[in-house]
Amino acid sequence: MPQWGNQDYKHAVFEQLAQGSGGSDDHFQHFENFSSGAPRRDVEAGVGEAFHPERLDRDQIEPQFRAAAEKMHPNERAEIAQDLMESLHERGLAPTWLQKLLGLGTTDPGQASADDVARLAEYSRQNHPEVFRRVMADKPFLVRWLDKPLVAGLVGIIAGKLLNRAYDRQ
Repeated sequence: MPQWGNQDYKHAVFEQLAQGSGGSDDHFQHFENFSSGAPRRDVEAGVGEAFHPERLDRDQIEPQFRAAAEKMHPNERAEIAQDLMESLHERGLAPTWLQKLLGLGTTDPGQASADDVARLAEYSRQNHPEVFRRVMADKPFLVRWLDKPLVAGLVGIIAGKLLNRAYDRQ
């Protein structure tokens, strides 16, 4: 994959998008590169649009969050759980309350299971979308393992924002 920001990279991203869900297994191997190189506001807005609760049903996305969390390294799961729990705690939601509400196995992010991460992510997406957007933009570990059509939609939204900004400058 070419370096972020140049025309070759943008062309490669659009080639991947054009392939849809039938691409290779490493189709979105460079999602983290893409999301880290795009302007922060575009990544957060893209996450918000692509994963908006009116767009994706809980029954559709939570199993994907769980499957994605299972593929992550334990330290990545811990980082996401830590960020979600800390951000929710800053909003007055105690970890023990979240544990009871969501049926979490632990309040220790270092011990968070894939199920715990999925439940925290889904709760945040539904009830505290600003937390979900920020954490997914900061730590795209979860997003990169989701089904290709979801990731393609997210990358497409972010790419569209980049193109609109470039078009507006002309």
